[in-house]
Amino acid sequence: MTTTTDVDLVQTGLAHLIHHTRKQIESLTKALDHLPDVSDLQLKGTLLKTYASQIEGHHHFVELPDYQGHQLSIKLDIKKSIIENAEDYFHHYHKSKRGQATVQQNLATAKTELYQQLATQAAFDPNDPQAVAALKQTLIAAGAIHTHVLHSSKAPTPAHPRRFYTHDHVLVEVGKNSRQNDHLTLTARKDYYWMHAGGEIPGSHVVIHSNHPSEQTLQEAAVLTAYYSKGRQMNRVPVDVLTVVPDATLAAELRDQEDIHHDAD
Repeated sequence: MTTTTDVDLVQTGLAHLIHHTRKQIESLTKALDHLPDVSDLQLKGTLLKTYASQIEGHHHFVELPDYQGHQLSIKLDIKKSIIENAEDYFHHYHKSKRGQATVQQNLATAKTELYQQLATQAAFDPNDPQAVAALKQTLIAAGAIHTHVLHSSKAPTPAHPRRFYTHDHVLVEVGKNSRQNDHLTLTARKDYYWMHAGGEIPGSHVVIHSNHPSEQTLQEAAVLTAYYSKGRQMNRVPVDVLTVVPDATLAAELRDQEDIHHDAD
């Protein structure tokens, strides 16, 4: 059953995503307007190479005729030769051209995304539980909805691992099966913390999305690691912690579980 809270959450999240995309389009448009004229950079480099043999010494700038017969003032680095200045202009030309293409591509993508987001917003049916649940998961994956404290939900099981947030707002992911365990381990950043129940106890792989988690975050993640293992019914479960530094072992007390805010499936 879809709750009013879910509907409000989805509508707010979608509005946030649309606002973010509009701001992105605004920023990309400004960036495009402030990029140097690439044709001007290419022209100056070409003119310097063409007239290099006719320019003696080092100068702060030179004036050369362009191909329409107009005098063009070209700023120079006095420490460099004319050919070196020409190469600098060509370098900036190619760099700016690549940057311009990237910005234009990102701008086109953002405009397409905005069109799709507005269409989704217009077609949203708050009375369709499946549509609300599906859009909620999409918005969570997009970061438009932050799930600091999530409660049980009858929404379809998401494709991603279980996701929890500690009191320090650090994301902790817990694999649901062997395939997700392998995916988490193989794709996690090398400086992230990885946990697993110790003592050959089967359980989920747990990844802490932080390269410097606090002691509280480590303890909370250790409780999750113990809970999502075959040692759940044990009073005390050893938890292995692996990072780029030497291994360490934590012990998680299951009775501390109520101190964790987590995403319960």
